[in-house]
Amino acid sequence: MMATRLSNLTASCRHFGECDRLMRGLLLGLLAFSLLLKLALILQTGPHGKSIFEMEYGFGGVIDNLYHRNSLEACGIAYALDFCGVAFRMPLLPFLYAKLAMLIGTSQIALAITKAIVFQVLMAASLLYLFNILAKFPIRRLVLVLVTGLTLLGPQYLKHSISVQYEESLLLDLFIVYFSLLVGVVIKQRLGQTLSAADRAIVVVLALIGCSLYFIKSSLILFGLVAIAAPVWLLKTPAWLRIAVFLPFVIGFIGWGWFNASYHGEVRLTSSYNGENFYRGQNPYTYRMYPDINLDRIIDSREVQLNNGEILKLPDWTVNFPKFTSEWQWHDYFQNLGKQWIRENPGQALELTLRKLYVIFLEPGKVPFRQSGQLGAETLDYSLATFLAGKAWIVLMRFLFFVALGMAIKHLWRRDEDWRPALVFLLFIGAYIAPYVAGFAYQRHITPLLVFAVYAWPLLSLPGVSASTRMPD
Repeated sequence: MMATRLSNLTASCRHFGECDRLMRGLLLGLLAFSLLLKLALILQTGPHGKSIFEMEYGFGGVIDNLYHRNSLEACGIAYALDFCGVAFRMPLLPFLYAKLAMLIGTSQIALAITKAIVFQVLMAASLLYLFNILAKFPIRRLVLVLVTGLTLLGPQYLKHSISVQYEESLLLDLFIVYFSLLVGVVIKQRLGQTLSAADRAIVVVLALIGCSLYFIKSSLILFGLVAIAAPVWLLKTPAWLRIAVFLPFVIGFIGWGWFNASYHGEVRLTSSYNGENFYRGQNPYTYRMYPDINLDRIIDSREVQLNNGEILKLPDWTVNFPKFTSEWQWHDYFQNLGKQWIRENPGQALELTLRKLYVIFLEPGKVPFRQSGQLGAETLDYSLATFLAGKAWIVLMRFLFFVALGMAIKHLWRRDEDWRPALVFLLFIGAYIAPYVAGFAYQRHITPLLVFAVYAWPLLSLPGVSASTRMPD
């Protein structure tokens, strides 16, 4: 009966165009409502009175120097250390935030509001592009609207997207833009439509987004390369374009290495914070603490209390730090310390890796469970209802994620018409999770994975291929 009603509704929509106007209105309404929620949350919970120079995770000091001295050099960024460097953070976000501050001021609230508005406009444009391409597929349009509502009104999406403190707050929206455009242009070609000049420009935009990911967060280098390659691999494009789309990345990659070499006298291609982050993911304390306690406590605390009440003593890094003279000595020291622990404790390292995979793929709760190192000292900034809603959202998004993962594996196993998009989908998943398996994954890292997987899902069910892969339009 439900199938009959959907069929009748579809026929009615095609004839009168009523559903087109209704669904377009719903899509725009969801985008507008989501933006209002974001602005309300920013004004209610945002860091009032704080400037962008006070941003966490090492961003504030780098932005301060870019804003006042037009230089990436910053000093004293790492905890309890006072050496200077130019690669504490990858350069793109600090540069954009510093330049934007010259227009809107240095308030974190102003930055958060501006970011929310700009990305909501970009998401609206990309989603409408995909919506228009699906003109002959009203059920798919309805699914797009439902997915947009599920995503943009999701508690964890809203929580992380309104922040300006970490890269994932930007990646959430950027992934929606990227995959909406990618899916749209791939579907357009699959339907036999000629790609316009605007569509080919979108291919270039997709490549530039992929290139930007490395300069936002160096651990996304593999993901960014897949993002550059995906459109030219899935679309019929001339050989010169397949090469040209990688040029911005290659130029930037070489430029970043040269920039580090000119400052330090050695070629380095990542962020110097990666060494300490790698250590946070590979050491005996993380083995005992993760995912219960924020791993920053390993560096800035002397002890933590585990869930069983046991007190775990931690090293006093204000005393134990070697006398580093450069950021790359600091990077190498902690990276080697993490590697040494893996070599000496392979069994524990494997167990910890499996625990990380569980967190990435199955854990429904907020990770880390505690920010504080002491039991009962946690000040909750959310209600029980918000906590349960967030858990329910994660569970639902994970269900959709695993359905998509199963479809991708099936297409690849059968080597059917959709094997190529399925392989791209799996490459995106693998490239995204790899650095978090090596390091550590929090909820803010997992949420973008679930979001982009849902928006990449249509690549696994392209129209116009075969009856077995088409949705019931």
